[in-house]
Amino acid sequence: MRSEIRIFKEQGITAKDKLLPFKNIRLANDIANDKIDDEVGKTFVAEAEKMKDEEIPLLPLSLYRDFFSSGNRYNLENPFNRRRTVLLFLTIAEAYEKKGRFIEKIADVLWAIMEESGWVIPPHYQHSIVDPKTHVPEIYREDQLPGVDLRVATTSGLLALTKYLLKDKLDEISPVICKKVDHLVYMRFLRPYVSAVFGWMGAFYEGNAFCNNWLPVITAEALLCSAVCCDDLALRERVVDKALWALDNYTACQNADGLCDEGPGYWAGAAGSYFDCLEILEDLSGGAINVYDHPLVKKLGEYAINVYIHDKSFICFSDAHPELDQPGKMIMRYGQKCNLPNLYAFGKTAEAKNKDICYFVSALYRTFKDALTPEVHEGVSISTNKSVWYSNGKLAVFRENERTDKGFFLAAKGGNNAESHNHLDVGCFVLYYDGKPVVIDPSHGSYNHGFFKPETRYKRWYMKSAYHNIPNVDGFEQFPELESASANEVCDVENQTLSMELKNAFPKEAGILKMHRTLALERGKITVKDEVVLDQVGEITFSYLTLDKPQLLSDGKLKISQDRVLSFPTDGVELCVEKVENKWLPYEDLDFQTLWHRDCLWRVCLKAKAQDKTVAVTIE
Repeated sequence: MRSEIRIFKEQGITAKDKLLPFKNIRLANDIANDKIDDEVGKTFVAEAEKMKDEEIPLLPLSLYRDFFSSGNRYNLENPFNRRRTVLLFLTIAEAYEKKGRFIEKIADVLWAIMEESGWVIPPHYQHSIVDPKTHVPEIYREDQLPGVDLRVATTSGLLALTKYLLKDKLDEISPVICKKVDHLVYMRFLRPYVSAVFGWMGAFYEGNAFCNNWLPVITAEALLCSAVCCDDLALRERVVDKALWALDNYTACQNADGLCDEGPGYWAGAAGSYFDCLEILEDLSGGAINVYDHPLVKKLGEYAINVYIHDKSFICFSDAHPELDQPGKMIMRYGQKCNLPNLYAFGKTAEAKNKDICYFVSALYRTFKDALTPEVHEGVSISTNKSVWYSNGKLAVFRENERTDKGFFLAAKGGNNAESHNHLDVGCFVLYYDGKPVVIDPSHGSYNHGFFKPETRYKRWYMKSAYHNIPNVDGFEQFPELESASANEVCDVENQTLSMELKNAFPKEAGILKMHRTLALERGKITVKDEVVLDQVGEITFSYLTLDKPQLLSDGKLKISQDRVLSFPTDGVELCVEKVENKWLPYEDLDFQTLWHRDCLWRVCLKAKAQDKTVAVTIE
């Protein structure tokens, strides 16, 4: 259920009379010492020294067109992103060291990025003007209103941050450089941002608007650019008012309970980027714009810890990886400013687990602010809720123990198959023991041509309901529509049980009259009970995806991952164990080693030929 909450509108907050004079704006104004932390700075310097003699990658036209012929988006994006990564590292290193060693290279890379004819990447060309025959964006005229995608926004934010930190040194080379930054940021980003209405803004909000992480990510960069590149107060007010309107669209589209329907993998770019926006608004207004205490803002933040399992493991529903490096320093600030001590502790623990320096070419303000914050090497104890129920998003989380490394962790979802970054997974569950995976969601492969097109996305095996621990009838799969949904969900958080009806998640042709699932965590045991009734006899498959090859211990007992024992009925049920290898289609490049540290996965199938069948399995 959408929250319908428009925080800024409800509180009557606008940019009028709230913004500081341009000369008084200071990024990260809440940090008294704006010096880059020594440990962070030295790490950036060490990397920058490796980069300063690196050739600037070429971006020929053929690479822009290649995506449409090969389907590979990384042939262009790797060199495209490399330019930006190099610029970011050199900029932070120079701002820390202040020796001038990197400034010439910075100017060269910055100039190369500004000489790119456009900053929209091919997979996002629907947000720009493109010749449909040649797949070349029509960006040869500066007076055209260009499209705005993630890369336009983050490139603009990177240029703005470079100017903010190094303007004096760049001006020594030539004042033209920073003037060109201001011009291009305005023409390619801020002008269309304030003048046009894009779909990602949640613009067409008539009960069916769609908002995902694009909105807060792009809005954060717009606010950053307004702080650095807009000395015109009227323009800055227009940018901020448009941002407040867009951010209200975002919160209105979110689940009222704070669940991120894009999954944990996108939380940092969704609610996390929304928080970035709040911090930049604080800078722009000297603290006059402040909504940290709003209940929905707090709920959006708490989601991050509620879907945490252990170590670096998170629930990987939607397009999420099972192991994530979450931005600990940002989460710490989120916890501090929203008065959520446990979220602060979680952020500190997450940051201590990050072995490599965290930087965000997609969140420039966050990278800058993190650079000012001392590194964290030791986590603190965190407490987790033993039971969480997201009644709007239909997600249940049950823990046997408040300690994340002890006992069972069970998570299950209902919802619908029209969610952002959706897989066909209504009714799916995952199970961990002592913080390690037992029954899993397979995660996802690389983004490539067709990955987000429904006609090709759901042909990938790891998107299909058959590989999401959900009963399957005669090979029918769930379908990607709002109507493909769970119903009659009942969650007992006290007794840690969840039940739901899944028949509507499948097409009517499957002939399913009833598919009722009940999951329970009780006394060190998981029970999954499925009751299926069909309009005629059919083949019903009850499946469970696991990491290690199951071993049959005795009739009706299998040893699966983490030495857990799965017990199943044998009456009228045929056991089948399938090896899952990633070789269905060329573009299904799920990297089992990276994701699961295995060469393959295993699928336990219990098959029954029946019209009415109930199967209850236990795992202990």
